[in-house]
Amino acid sequence: MMIYIVLSTMLIYLLHIVLPKILTYKNHRDFSPIQVRLARDPNIPSYVGRMHSATRNLQESLPVFFACAVLSIVTGVDSTNYGLAWIIFRIVYYFCYVYKLNPYRTIAWLGSLICLILMALNLI
Repeated sequence: MMIYIVLSTMLIYLLHIVLPKILTYKNHRDFSPIQVRLARDPNIPSYVGRMHSATRNLQESLPVFFACAVLSIVTGVDSTNYGLAWIIFRIVYYFCYVYKLNPYRTIAWLGSLICLILMALNLI
């Protein structure tokens, strides 16, 4: 089951990367990085910039998640519930970030951080 969680996380990360580019492709038909597009065009909606910021935040915790997930698969430790909860918290965090739901965004981020800590402790 943990393998499916890892694959789902990879799909979510791909969507994180592609979605802002798709939303700005209409105005910028080039393949420049999203940071360049955001800096170049002030008419891009602010939620696209928040999507990009949420992706950068995901990139900070993704290596820890993958390390814990792979280690739990290799060692046979069941961390499925923590991994699934981490994905749910990250999805909630993304939507809270995009729609400026600040207190809920912090709660979702904290929940995902706790899931990572529990995954790591579960390996000990």
